[in-house]
Amino acid sequence: MRQTAHFRRFSSTDPIPNDAVRLRIFQDSYKTVAEVEWPTNALTDAGDYFYATPVEIALERALDVQQNYKFREMVVVIDDIKLWDETWGVLLTK
Repeated sequence: MRQTAHFRRFSSTDPIPNDAVRLRIFQDSYKTVAEVEWPTNALTDAGDYFYATPVEIALERALDVQQNYKFREMVVVIDDIKLWDETWGVLLTK
C-alpha cells in the first residue's frame, strides 16, 4: 500500500522556512514544471536545480535532498493551485 505524501503549500510572496527544501512549481511554455532550491545547513551549502524540470523528477530530487541533508521538510511553492496534480500528494495550507 502506497502512502500519500503531504506537503505544506506556500505562495511565492510567503516567507519560506529556512530549514526546508523548496519545490517551486510554475508553467513554462504551457507545461507545468518545477525547480528545486535548498538553503545552507550543517551538512551542505545552499544549492538548487534551477532549470525547468518535469514535476515528478523535481519532486524526487527535492525529497532526495531533504532526506540526504536532513532538512526538516520539503515545501511546495505554487501560486496557481490549478497546476497541482493530486497524484503528487496532498497540499496543506501552512
